[in-house]
Amino acid sequence: MRLLAIMINYRTAELTAKAADCLLAELDAIGGCHLLVIDNDSQDGSFEILKREAEQRGWGDRATVVGAPRNGGYGYGINVGVHWGLQQPNPPAYIYVLNSDAFAVASSLRKMLSYMDAHPDVGVAGNDIRGMKGEVQAAAFRFPTALSELEAYAQIKVISKMLAGRVVSLGSADVDRQVDWVPGTSMLIRSEAWKQVGPFDEGFFLYFEEVDYCHRVRNAGWKIVSVANAPVTHIGSVSTGMDDETRTMPQYWFDSRYRYFRKHHGKRYAALSDLAFVAGHLIYVGKKRARGQRAKLRPSLLKHFVRFSLVSFLNSDLPGDEASARAQQASV
Repeated sequence: MRLLAIMINYRTAELTAKAADCLLAELDAIGGCHLLVIDNDSQDGSFEILKREAEQRGWGDRATVVGAPRNGGYGYGINVGVHWGLQQPNPPAYIYVLNSDAFAVASSLRKMLSYMDAHPDVGVAGNDIRGMKGEVQAAAFRFPTALSELEAYAQIKVISKMLAGRVVSLGSADVDRQVDWVPGTSMLIRSEAWKQVGPFDEGFFLYFEEVDYCHRVRNAGWKIVSVANAPVTHIGSVSTGMDDETRTMPQYWFDSRYRYFRKHHGKRYAALSDLAFVAGHLIYVGKKRARGQRAKLRPSLLKHFVRFSLVSFLNSDLPGDEASARAQQASV
């Protein structure tokens, strides 16, 4: 198999079916591909809807719909899919992950594959991401640091200028370029790199899982590249509702963020990053008050964050360790 495409569904069956239809057109043009649609235990009838859609839309043997035994998060769903693919008689040379609210654009995936074929030292490739109206979405990044936390949340021009080399988002570009990480919205992974690095860390329920994965891929000696002029169209946050800033920040975001910093930089650096997060927000709030404006923060964000940070610092275990251990046992 040349490529296995994986799409994770969680309670958005109709949208997932449309996105799958669009991706299948691109896979057909490539040839030797298969689409695996995984319902992450939605428990709302999504699995049955997707099975019906597959039949009505004529997916045939080009696609398979499977139900995950539990909702273990985004990385967990990808792991389920890759495990399925690697068990096939003709396992894939590449693994392509596409969000269920993202739509393939003709020839984009073909361009990514061509780049990967020509550059065997590249383990993961991402691409341009556009909104429904063509607006550019961030799709190429540096790894986050304590200083990038301060820069991102302070929202002060002079600080951003001083820390320009620490800004996480690299912006858009018209040339292929090596980056630290690319989002799981659209991610092409070389199977050889996957076998060396291992599966996604299931201790990340949602968010930061792709940052962690790319960090591990980079540490193993592979390159991460963002391929230019090869876009996908992305709605964003349909399953999670993260775009709604009137809602409190979900616990899994706190867990994943802290897990990443502590896993890759240690307990003290994670605490320093937390201080930078709080300092950045306090600078932002102070700036707004000085201008007689209201700061736009999620409800109780700083209160929840400080409480979580203190508890996490005092806890010897990482958030998500139980899920990560369970995943390791299952892979033995």
